[in-house]
Amino acid sequence: MHQDSICDLYLRLSLDRDGKTAIERQEADCRAWAERNGLTVRKVHIDRGRSGYKTVERKGFDAALAAVTAGVVGTLIVWKLDRLSRRGIGQVGKVLDDIEKASGRLVSVMDGLDTSNDSARMIVAMLAELARTESKNLGTRVGHAKRYLRSKGQWIGGQPPYGLRVDPETKKLVHDAEDAVYARLIADEALAGKSLVKIARLLNEYEILSPRGGQWNAASIMQLLRSPAFAGLMPETESVETDDGERKYTGRVFPYRDPETLDTVEIGEGIVTVGERDKILRQLEERTFVHAGKRRPKAEGTALLTGLIFCGVPGCGRRMHRVGNSYQCMARRAGNQCPGANAMADRVDEYVAESFLSKLPALEPTDPLVVAMADRWVHRSDPETFAKRDAIKAEIEDEEARLADLEDARYVRGEFKGAAAVERYNRLTGRLRERIDGLRADLATLPMPSVDVTPMLDSEILREAWGDSTNVERRERLSLAIERVEVSKGQRGRRFVPEQRVRIEWATVREVMPL
Repeated sequence: MHQDSICDLYLRLSLDRDGKTAIERQEADCRAWAERNGLTVRKVHIDRGRSGYKTVERKGFDAALAAVTAGVVGTLIVWKLDRLSRRGIGQVGKVLDDIEKASGRLVSVMDGLDTSNDSARMIVAMLAELARTESKNLGTRVGHAKRYLRSKGQWIGGQPPYGLRVDPETKKLVHDAEDAVYARLIADEALAGKSLVKIARLLNEYEILSPRGGQWNAASIMQLLRSPAFAGLMPETESVETDDGERKYTGRVFPYRDPETLDTVEIGEGIVTVGERDKILRQLEERTFVHAGKRRPKAEGTALLTGLIFCGVPGCGRRMHRVGNSYQCMARRAGNQCPGANAMADRVDEYVAESFLSKLPALEPTDPLVVAMADRWVHRSDPETFAKRDAIKAEIEDEEARLADLEDARYVRGEFKGAAAVERYNRLTGRLRERIDGLRADLATLPMPSVDVTPMLDSEILREAWGDSTNVERRERLSLAIERVEVSKGQRGRRFVPEQRVRIEWATVREVMPL
């Protein structure tokens, strides 16, 4: 069949909602035009939920354009020109040039345009620029509307977190009568230190459906717990500017701050309090690591030194894991160029344990290592208090950074010019300083817990407790006193001498931010 009698359809919809032109209607109108003009539809290319204005990947668009510019089909049919693109004549003009070079044509059904007609190109250019202007103005209006709703503490759209719903009158979040109790169960389990996997299994065991109607998993639990709206705070998705000047969302969500007051904005009722959210986030940070931009759970090892032992080969420093009877460098096992340190696990465990059990009883209560152990222990014994303290400290640092940026903006970058701008600068800096002073006062009122580590300095008590403990409990004690254990690479045929190949880095007191 000759290509001039074959056509492809390209259909696109940014948001498939009621009141919008559905994909199905676009296809029906395009097929009807093709039939009236004696064309056979070869393939339908579809981009659902893809913007024609933003710089996003559109596989359907790419495939449709490739088909007509490669001469596979002679005609590309779109329902309306703005379905093809809303980025102006810059993109549409290139598309027209590429199609013309391939002796093809572009047809816009609703606009009544066919580029096989020479006069159609000028009209296409006008419509392309009009679509671009409409999209730009729409983006501006939507941005203003979102800022206004945020300032009023109203939900700006989208699905609220599990356990919450939007009140139709106030547009604020309230507890969902059916799901709030399960959402609180998730929060309580997380606050109790349960792993995300165990929480998901509990929900699935009792057939409690996730927001999408399926089963829960660790990722969905983490997303829920990290949501600012779960604590009644207005959320905002972080965006960055791309090389071509567009804004791209990163997927990272954080509490929204009013640009005038720089305070977080409440969005209604939360399942957890702000303090509870801070504690949960701290626990998640401790139990997860970042890989490929996403947080993933840390594996819970059963070996004595899991999480504490590292490769001592210069330039490596990767974690070591117990494989069979030995600790092995994971970089080596993963195929990296590290020559790979490895050592008999039992010998290393024995050496580290004996070093720990011998060193502590020889210390004075004022020794820096004892102070560091007490510091770590107290953080573990009362994590909620320290979560609050750390949250306040982090907030103070953020506010001080904002204050410094404002000062740079005025005195270095010269952005505050004129009496009105200076007045606004004074108002913003005054509020920031007042908030910083208030946070420091709040920090000073929080109690500083303490623990008694002297029993760990008694050799008999320490060794008896060690003998009655599991490996997990022993590792907890070791991690109070040890920062890391490094094992250097040995030489083939030589006897393993722990004193020569094992280095223990003892704990030090963490840096404390001054009040």
